[in-house]
Amino acid sequence: MSRDTENAMKQAMEFLSAHQDEITSEEDANRLLQDFVQQYNSNLIQMRPSQPETADDYLSLAEEAKTKKAAMGYIKRALELEPDNLDAALMQAQRNAKWPLDLVISLPPIIEKGDALMEREGHFRDDMGDFWSVLETRPYLRLRYTYLDALKNSGMMRKAVAEGERLMELCENDNLGVRYDLIFLYAHLEEEEKALALFNASEYSKDDCQMLLALSILYFKLGELYAALDYLKKLRWHNKDTKKFLQLVCRGDQEEIFAAGGSGFGYQPYTIDELVMAFQDNVFLLTSVMNYFQWANKQIRK
Repeated sequence: MSRDTENAMKQAMEFLSAHQDEITSEEDANRLLQDFVQQYNSNLIQMRPSQPETADDYLSLAEEAKTKKAAMGYIKRALELEPDNLDAALMQAQRNAKWPLDLVISLPPIIEKGDALMEREGHFRDDMGDFWSVLETRPYLRLRYTYLDALKNSGMMRKAVAEGERLMELCENDNLGVRYDLIFLYAHLEEEEKALALFNASEYSKDDCQMLLALSILYFKLGELYAALDYLKKLRWHNKDTKKFLQLVCRGDQEEIFAAGGSGFGYQPYTIDELVMAFQDNVFLLTSVMNYFQWANKQIRK
């Protein structure tokens, strides 16, 4: 869900709160929500107000800014209005970062600030495990997920695992897809027990192509080729493009691999889109096990 959609949801809740005295039943609430949607859609047709008013207004302008200088100016204004705005602090750090390591260095103080904010507002007490369902905690999740990605891309795999596991505690439904980061990190670190526990969690599908690929790689790295082949067969059963993907990886042209993803209709599960996404997000692992892909390609050809 985009930040613009979240802002619309915030406005809807504020609208309902302002008309609380009119709500005596669920029908009343639904009627008011319909009124809000009509007004909101009407406002979308109009030109944006010439003068931004809120921190979110300035962050939207920062996202659209043509230059870094302009963007940083809007972000600074957003932080002046809301010093505790984690989205603004994260955006500022990202604009200043040249390498993932820059974020590894700059994000921990912001996370500490976010920790204090979550504690002060009672979210750790009241919303643990369900952070994505609370709009006010989503910026905190985005902040920590960005940190996880920076750790992973800086080669700090153990710290990345710890961050991923913490995110799973905060958001058990895993709306950010942290499980995919973790399953490949576990494969990279040859953590069989943790990988299987994640795969076997009841809320996740056993035909998940990214997880099947990670488990096949894991068992290859452990030297258990029969298990690696078993998961490879399951992957091919569920994803018709497995053979094509393996051939592309074996050719070693990353640009060709990346170009193969994207069907023109958005992300398509159980197609090469899913496998290319796994490769893009985990180049650190997949390029280190080219022997696996050569082996898997031969097995599929059989």
